[in-house]
Amino acid sequence: MGDIIDKANKVADVYLNAALSHIKIETANNVTNCIDCGDPIGAARKHAAPYAMHCLECQGYNDKDKR
Repeated sequence: MGDIIDKANKVADVYLNAALSHIKIETANNVTNCIDCGDPIGAARKHAAPYAMHCLECQGYNDKDKR
């Protein structure tokens, strides 16, 4: 019985993760100002990276922090 429950939980996780990803993408599409500094995200950046949530400068800082 536990095996069936484990499989059901894995399937539920897949659907939940897909739904959350969709919500994140829809939210990011509607972001027009940088979530860090509040400056507008340039039209060229949004065209090149539609899901961008940071202006180019803040994205550069975030990328450096991840290294």
